[in-house]
Amino acid sequence: MKKLKSELTWSFSRDSLFNDCRRAYFYHYYASWGGWETNANQFCRKAYILKNVRNVDAWIGDIVHQVIKWILESKIGDKASLFKEGRDISHEQAVKTAKNLLTKTWEQSRSKKYQENVKKNLNLFEHYYNREPDREQLKTKLEKVANSIRNFYKSGLSEKFSKSSIEDFVSIDQLDSFSFEGTKAFAIPDFALREGKEYLLYDWKTGKKREKDILQLSCYSLYAMTKWGVDENQIKIIPAYLAQDEFLPLPVEAFPLEQVKDYIRQSIEGMRSILINIKSNKADINSCPKTDDLRRCQRCKFQEICS
Repeated sequence: MKKLKSELTWSFSRDSLFNDCRRAYFYHYYASWGGWETNANQFCRKAYILKNVRNVDAWIGDIVHQVIKWILESKIGDKASLFKEGRDISHEQAVKTAKNLLTKTWEQSRSKKYQENVKKNLNLFEHYYNREPDREQLKTKLEKVANSIRNFYKSGLSEKFSKSSIEDFVSIDQLDSFSFEGTKAFAIPDFALREGKEYLLYDWKTGKKREKDILQLSCYSLYAMTKWGVDENQIKIIPAYLAQDEFLPLPVEAFPLEQVKDYIRQSIEGMRSILINIKSNKADINSCPKTDDLRRCQRCKFQEICS
């Protein structure tokens, strides 16, 4: 197997962590590098374990994304579908599957299965740091999964997609990359649908509306233009806030293309500024100070090793 090479890449999630806390960014992308190797030192291995920790809210969002991916894949009869089942998944089937996934992965985390395989088993922040929510808090959070799936069906999206041609399903939750001025940039639109000459980019959200959601989808627009050779005016971005009982899955105005490019360009320059060796992608922890926002520290998965 070819040995993985550390390189500076860009993604919206990487940019978000860089802006939130550079010390956490260092732990996530640099201290953890090689932590999967059997001969990794103790600190590197610990950073790698913590890198893969998820909090309850992120876990809930992941489950919703997985189930909707399954629903969409079932419509095109994809044999590589997540759950390998037939077409036309009902709302009841989808909710049942989500609940089964929640139960399975919750037990993975609670029983510390990550100690056997970090990548294949969930490791929840709330279990790792012994901050498990009480029954009522957990019940409220888990209800968001069923509500989000119900709202996906209520919104008419499932019906709309069922009437679309299989050939118009451009991409379903697949990680991909493109070159931005020589730097590999990653993108993962939740769903891309071709409708006539237009490309609709959907993003499933289980949280509240944020301005940065539009920026994220605007970055995906740049990916679509580069990858599929389409013009800016052919792309529509649609954030779908599934946890809200009444939402309209309608296109919103994207940021201007040049503004998006400037944002990514400045973000990459900032990430390069902490490197002591650009060619080998070596970062300097002294250029990565901790955040001053103590609320972030309390929720940070790296607090065990942060000093």
